[in-house]
Parts: sequence; structure tokens; C-alpha cells
Amino acid sequence: MKTKITVACVAIFLVVSVLSVFTVTEGESALLLRLGNIVSDRGVTRVFSPGMHYKIPFLDTVRIFDMRVQELATPAAQPLTVVTKEQTYLLVEYFAKWRIEDLPRFYKSTGGSVIRAETLLEQRLNDIVRAEYGKRSSNQAISVDRAQMMQAIKELASTVGQDQGLRVIDVRIQQITLPKDVLDSVFTRMAAERKQFAEAKRAEGWQKAEVIKAFADQRVTIIKAEALKQGAEIRARGDLAAANIFAKAYNSDPVFYAFYRSLEAYLNSFNHKNDILVVKPDGQFFNYFHQAGNGDTQKKASV
Repeated sequence: MKTKITVACVAIFLVVSVLSVFTVTEGESALLLRLGNIVSDRGVTRVFSPGMHYKIPFLDTVRIFDMRVQELATPAAQPLTVVTKEQTYLLVEYFAKWRIEDLPRFYKSTGGSVIRAETLLEQRLNDIVRAEYGKRSSNQAISVDRAQMMQAIKELASTVGQDQGLRVIDVRIQQITLPKDVLDSVFTRMAAERKQFAEAKRAEGWQKAEVIKAFADQRVTIIKAEALKQGAEIRARGDLAAANIFAKAYNSDPVFYAFYRSLEAYLNSFNHKNDILVVKPDGQFFNYFHQAGNGDTQKKASV
């Protein structure tokens, strides 16, 4: 009987010992709850750091919390809708880095529920992001004033979780898009603007082409006119030179010149066999035929 009692006592001691010990790993902290209330030491809530600790079995309950930096991100399927200063709708995806700063306050405000804490934190961050986007135009929020806006969001976010025992470390905008209906209208407007720009460029090109063509036509006209002028001057000088030559030749021997012109007339008149010429025999055209027996004429003709 003594052996059984000893064994039973040892077993009870081991069970109680096992139930009295709890371990907190690195990166975690724990609270000890006794009958649902946080155990405090002289009015100060005790937070258990990593290591091995003891509790009262069946009376105390241990709640362990992750004290490392955690991430809160907007769902990709449900991005945050914001309205800019010029009433443009944007879909914003962001993420925030946060961690538990004051564990007792976190437990008292949220009941130790991380999901509840993230829900409250997301609502407050959404309000901050919407407010900052509402102060700026789309161009300012996306590019020009983006750094300043992100700094303002970060500063405001660092204070929103203090009443919950949280500290927001950083907030970053991950992606900015337009709603589908707005995106379609933007693409349509961009296509219309590109088409209008292309038409303006084509019109400008056609205008420049017409100016170049008109200038080329003008140059062609001027070159042709100058060429005609130079050709007329050259022909005039040639005709003048030819007239002078003919005049000198005629003045040197008028009789022979008249005879030579008559021969050219005879040659041109009787160029073909079927040519017929009807004139009076005693006309001037046959003047040299009548004088065929004249010696002077024959001499001149032979020359």
C-alpha cells in the first residue's frame, strides 16, 4: 500500500510539474490569465519574455503572442477605392508593417485577437489613404507628390494603433490602377487623342509637302523661263549671225545668190516624180531656163 501511495504521489507531482511549466520561444511574449484576468505583480501587468516559466495548474491560462513584425495587405481581389481631388476613381493596393508594442493594452483592447486588431487597423489605414488621395490630383498622387504623400501616410499611420497597443512601422503603396469602366474610357480617350495627334501631324506634313512642292514648281518655272530666255537669246544671236552671213554673201555677188536661191526653189519644187507645177512659161520662176543659152549665166552657174 505504501508503494502504491508513493507511486501515485510521484505521478501526481510529475503531472502537476508538467502542467506548471510553460515555455515562451524567441520572438514571442506571453500573458498569464487567472480566472480570465491578467495576472499582475504589485499592480503591474507581467509580460513573460522568451524562456521557461511557471504557473498554477488548472487555475492559470497562458496566452502566447507573436511579437515579430507582421504584414497587413489589402486583398488583391478587393483593392481600396479612392477618389482624387478631380473626382477620379483609383484602385489602390497597399501593405503595412506592424507589430505589438504594448501587449497588455493589445489584449485589453482586442481580447488578444489578431484578426480583430488587423480589421480595426485596416479601417483606420483606409481612412488615412483615402484622405491623402483626396487632397491631391491623380498626377500628383501617382508621380509628382508621391513621396510627400507616402511620408504623410506613414506619419499618420504611426499613431493609429497606439490605443490598441500596436505600432505601425511602415506603409507602402503596392499598386495603383483604374476601375475597369474608367480604364476603358481612358483607353478610348487615349486612342482618340493619339488619332487626333496623328491627323494633326499628317496635316502638318501635307502642309509642309505642299510648301516644298510649290517652291519646287516655282524653281522649275524660273529655270524653264531662264532656259527659254537664254535659248531665245542664243537663237536671236544665231539668226542675227546667219542674217549677217546671208547679207554678206548676197552683197558679195547678188546675181549668183539669186541664181542659188532659184536652184533651191527648183529642187524643192521637183522633189518627187509625181509633183506637178503649173505656172506660166514666161514667169519669173523660169527666168534661168530662158537664159540657159546666155554665156554669163552659164559661167556663173558653173562657178
